[in-house]
Amino acid sequence: MFSDTGKSIMETTESKETETVKISYQEIFPISFFTGINIMSENMSEPTLSRTWHWSPIEGLNPEGAIRKTDHFIRQEIARMSIHPEIGISPTLRRKKGIVIGVARAVSTEMYRILPRNLTAEEMDTAKLAVGDDGDAIVIKDDVDSKWKEELSKPLNLSETEKKVIPKLHLLATGMIPLQGYSLLTVLYHYNYQSEEAFTAVEELVWAGCDQLSWWWKEDLTALRDAMWYNAGHPVKISFKKETACSNTVKQLLVEAGLGSAAAMLPFLEPEVRKAKSYITLLETVSLIFKSEGGGCNWEILSEMMAYLENFPVWMPTEIVTVNNAPTHLRSLDTRKKVVASIKECCMRNACHVALCFGFYMAMVEKGDQFQGAKNLKRFSSLMALKKTHFGYYFLGTELFLDYCAYEVKQSQVVRSWT
Repeated sequence: MFSDTGKSIMETTESKETETVKISYQEIFPISFFTGINIMSENMSEPTLSRTWHWSPIEGLNPEGAIRKTDHFIRQEIARMSIHPEIGISPTLRRKKGIVIGVARAVSTEMYRILPRNLTAEEMDTAKLAVGDDGDAIVIKDDVDSKWKEELSKPLNLSETEKKVIPKLHLLATGMIPLQGYSLLTVLYHYNYQSEEAFTAVEELVWAGCDQLSWWWKEDLTALRDAMWYNAGHPVKISFKKETACSNTVKQLLVEAGLGSAAAMLPFLEPEVRKAKSYITLLETVSLIFKSEGGGCNWEILSEMMAYLENFPVWMPTEIVTVNNAPTHLRSLDTRKKVVASIKECCMRNACHVALCFGFYMAMVEKGDQFQGAKNLKRFSSLMALKKTHFGYYFLGTELFLDYCAYEVKQSQVVRSWT
């Protein structure tokens, strides 16, 4: 049917960190957040965050124990905002932002095992706090200047409301790194109006039924969204965030945390690849009955390209990869972007055949029959779209199913006549 066409992954990509994102008026953040623009790779520009939002790792802290030290992360971020204040905001909002960013970084450090090597050098500040000699207490480093010592020495004095809000922020922050990665992969931005829905879905889930607590978030909604969804995770390397959004393990982590709305979007795959997967699932399903009648479907070329695609990381679509022993007709496809384009062309070229198979399948489902192991393919939008774009072939598929049913009835009558 289809005609011819031509160790931890996070660790392997750390040394290749050159990725970046575009900046435009569409980003949701105050312009005062930035001190300049660094032109980097892929013809994109990466905004450099002001020192207000830089990330200071806690020296000697094991990531697995970071959440227990949330108060220290908060204390450090409140101190940073006092030393490098954001212009035009009140001390109350400054404190709230410090709490949000401190929680987000504590949670992300533990959940995603963030180490200094996972942060961009331009947005990583020197350590201000360190694990003490007892291996547990967090202490102020001796080499920090007097301003930092003064601010870090101030008691945190969390209010009762803040203490109740922090667990909610913990849950929100669990989705921060993968959602930023998802947004970068889909719309090229950490967080903007095009990807905002993914973030707000998590907010609605976390704050549901907590009207009094949610007011703490909602009364400064835009500012706190900027803090959580943009500033808190911005210093983490882009490739790290993208890879996180492509992980089945992370998807399961979000499910277990109760963030089903975030998990539903992961792992990220290009729409063209999702479409190809749905096409293959359909063809595998109907081929069972086609073969029983002496026919069949052939999707070897599409399957070959999908297998070949496994050699190319999702989060680095333009990275040139040399595939050992690659088939001759696929060697020119040396980036994921090229392979995906070839898969897209293959699917477009054979969409009429797939529409026929889908018509056959839908007629079978409407009759109430089921193939062995068949999935509910009606939920795949790429298949449902074929009903409109290739209705003639879709209709022909339904007619073929009726012919098949008539043939089965006839064969059954012949068998009964033998007894």
